[in-house]
Amino acid sequence: MALEQQRLELRALRAEIAALRGRLEPEPDGRSGQAPPQPLEAQLGRSESGLSFLSRLTGVRITEYCVTRSSERARNGGLRVLRKGHLAGDCCAGINISFQLEFQLLETQSEETFTVAITDLSIILEPVENKELSRFVARTEEKRDLFLFFRSLYFFQEWCEYRKRTFHYFKEKHPKVVQLPEGPAADAMVLQSPSVPGFELMVVWRVHVDEEGKVMPELDLLTKIPEQALSLDKKNVVTQAPRCFRTLLRLLGIEAALASLIELVNAE
Repeated sequence: MALEQQRLELRALRAEIAALRGRLEPEPDGRSGQAPPQPLEAQLGRSESGLSFLSRLTGVRITEYCVTRSSERARNGGLRVLRKGHLAGDCCAGINISFQLEFQLLETQSEETFTVAITDLSIILEPVENKELSRFVARTEEKRDLFLFFRSLYFFQEWCEYRKRTFHYFKEKHPKVVQLPEGPAADAMVLQSPSVPGFELMVVWRVHVDEEGKVMPELDLLTKIPEQALSLDKKNVVTQAPRCFRTLLRLLGIEAALASLIELVNAE
């Protein structure tokens, strides 16, 4: 009975792993001259291989997993199985974010049908400094969509890593102009003119997660100009700067638009 219970638990784990990685499970390598593994050992090996593959593919690393199971007979004679699971791990594609998930899976089986539904989902992220990511997590809990959570978390991390690399690159290339007050992992880059004291431009680069889980960058430009220079700005160049910057982003892309700003600030 214990062996059969373990087989059932492993079968459920395999199904959940397959859902997370989109049915991209590699087949185990066969070795000539050796006896084939027992079914339980083979299932365990494939599950471990699937978790390793998922980590390499998405940057999501599972560090803890446990599940408890209870079952009862439904009125129609079918079987209802409730699984309560705990899943913990981290995502290291960019800034490190750790997560903990508590969820319930309800399996309903009859002679004609077999269904699985997530009936409850709770997500804890650390750290939770990004307000938009926090709102997305709340919406994901309402929808009870684990695939949406992992997909959006991966792309959020990717954009954060790209922002960090970009800020670091421009800081290394233009150390006298580019300032990173809170480091390259933060969302702000300050451009200071070496020839005009008090002239500053601040680029604020946020990573936005919409209601459908789509992850996109949002960049804005803030200006800090001496009052004497503002009085000479007869054509409202400073007022129009944020709008012009958004146009540059659409025409040139993020890196080229930032390079143009730095060239402007660094001009003699």
